[in-house]
Amino acid sequence: MLEQLIQPVIEQPFYETATPQEWIAAFQKWVESHQDMNLPTLNDEDISRESIYGKVNPSGLSD
Repeated sequence: MLEQLIQPVIEQPFYETATPQEWIAAFQKWVESHQDMNLPTLNDEDISRESIYGKVNPSGLSD
């Protein structure tokens, strides 16, 4: 028991200890940190399954 009291406290990662409210606040902060980056947006076609994986033929293999 004494060894446990003497050992330095190991800080746990955020994802192990954060409350739902802390997750929301951290995500909002992350989103806001990217607002001024002038990044391009993606349209529906850009993020469609076909544009990512290619067209699948009836045999189940990609073209």
